[in-house]
Amino acid sequence: MLAISSSLMIFYVAFFWLCCRIDNVAADIIKYDKTILEDANLQAPELIRKYGYSAEIHKITTKDGFVLTAHRMPKPGAQPVLMVHGLEDSSVGYLILGPKKSLAYRLSDLGYDIWLLNTRGNRYSRKHKRYQRNMPEFWDFSFHEVGLYDLPAAIDYVLAMTKGYEQLHYIGHSQGTTSFLVMGSERPSYMKKIKLMQALAPVVFCDYVGSPFVLFAAKYIRPLTLYARALGIYDFPPEGEVFQRLSYQICSFAFRNTCNYFLLQLMGVDAQQLNATLAPLFVRHVAGSSLKSLGHYLQLVHSGGFYRYDYYSAVENRRRHGSDTPPQYNLSNVSCKVALYYSKNDLLAAVRDVERLRDALPNVVHDGLIPYEKFNHVDYIWANDINSLLYDGMVENMKRSDQGEL
Repeated sequence: MLAISSSLMIFYVAFFWLCCRIDNVAADIIKYDKTILEDANLQAPELIRKYGYSAEIHKITTKDGFVLTAHRMPKPGAQPVLMVHGLEDSSVGYLILGPKKSLAYRLSDLGYDIWLLNTRGNRYSRKHKRYQRNMPEFWDFSFHEVGLYDLPAAIDYVLAMTKGYEQLHYIGHSQGTTSFLVMGSERPSYMKKIKLMQALAPVVFCDYVGSPFVLFAAKYIRPLTLYARALGIYDFPPEGEVFQRLSYQICSFAFRNTCNYFLLQLMGVDAQQLNATLAPLFVRHVAGSSLKSLGHYLQLVHSGGFYRYDYYSAVENRRRHGSDTPPQYNLSNVSCKVALYYSKNDLLAAVRDVERLRDALPNVVHDGLIPYEKFNHVDYIWANDINSLLYDGMVENMKRSDQGEL
């Protein structure tokens, strides 16, 4: 096993060196806007301040010991909005297109008090009271723990910091929706603290996932999980500047088209809404998560329902869940107002799966199928026409909710 790991590392370093040499040539051909290259290397608070907005950094400790980072765009006395990113993303996801397009800036301009949460395991939230990042226990989480611990802690913290408000607006993309529905199922008392939950590309039921990569991985998830454990791999992508630099070189320059193709095959092809020149931004800001998080989603592809994590052992399942097999989440407990946004070309949150979710939730106040045939899973964050296709409607729903009309 050591020999295999060493061989992989040698290949990895050699490939990294080659890509660095290639980029010297490619950079003469592909000219990126200096602003894009600069933003690719800025942290979320630096991005916010660069464009003339105030930024605060807050630390939130969960009941199970994780120390989360939230980035705030403060508006004292204003209605708070908690925004939660998807898998492998971070608070940057709601900032990445800049003030004219990204949702966090727009809502701040409208007078909302913006809180951008970074859930456990991403680059901004990698501290724990007991565990170090090189310990398997640190990475023993999926969207279940995010919903059970991270979101309740963040909601309590935000409401405590914004006195005078008993409810907040919640916006989640992808995993930010999955974890919210876990919270609603497992800790329904928090539903009274939500004014309106807006779910972008909600991933819950996965019977009609269309991504060939996801379907292939789901088919072999059990042996892949066991193999990763044997190699001592618990996070993805691997932490460290080397991996980030390698990905940046490959996807920003020499193999930009290959990276774009892979991404579109994973999420849904939509060349019209994809600005390929932004590749350095997206690649550099991949924030990481646990392999268990990926595995939990892949398990749902075969489950036919919305289940807790399967530990592939009746003994371990009984220890964790109290039953031989993982129980389903009770979506009827999600009593807050929910607005759903989904699209026909999303290979991860298929229309029929979201319609099943809609029918399972007790209080859906907006059923929003995006009026553009090719809208995919990441267009919710980076589409060229994101304002007219999505954000205009979201803002209108927030205003109606604030006025008691929704």
